[in-house]
Order: sequence, then C-alpha cells, then structure tokens
Amino acid sequence: MTAAIPEELAYTASPEIFAGYVADAVRPTEAPGQVRSVRTARHEDHDITVTTVHEVIVDGVPVDVRLTVDDAGTLHSPGLPYQRFASAPDAVRALISAYPDQFGGGA
Repeated sequence: MTAAIPEELAYTASPEIFAGYVADAVRPTEAPGQVRSVRTARHEDHDITVTTVHEVIVDGVPVDVRLTVDDAGTLHSPGLPYQRFASAPDAVRALISAYPDQFGGGA
C-alpha cells in the first residue's frame, strides 16, 4: 500500500473536488449499460483526471450496474460493498450470482 501524501489528501478533500466526486457517484449513467468512474489527483502542480467508462451488457441487454475503479485499479460495486475485484467481468459475475433475479434466466 502506498502512503498518502498530505498535499494529495488535502487536494482530494477540498470542497470543489469532493463535491465533484459525490456528484459523479449519484449521477445517472450516460446510457444504459455505461458506467463512468472519475478519479482525480494532483502531481507536481498538475491536476490529473482519469475517466474510465465501462459498458456492461449481459445476454445482449445493457444493464445499469455501478462499477468504480480506485487508484490501484481495483473495481468495486455498491451492490457488493465489501468485495473488491481484479476485473470488470469478475465484478459482473459476482453481481449476477448475488442478484440472479435482476438478470433474468440467462441464455
């Protein structure tokens, strides 16, 4: 685990940056099946924004699942809040297993 740099913590906790994070967390996805994760950082007086978009389709149908990516590249979903995943397919598999009624009978 990498130690947090106080300047980065202060930047991330600033009201403007934190408000943007919260707004993104509750904003509806752009299109069915698309999930956007935005991460920000500061490095040597540069503001960094990384946006990851996942399009999730199960059995040919776009589905709305919220996947977020942390700075280490690990995925998580509010539907399974205590689990972390190494890949998006692993996360979707776990969501299908946890909530089978939400995904129909399968193909």
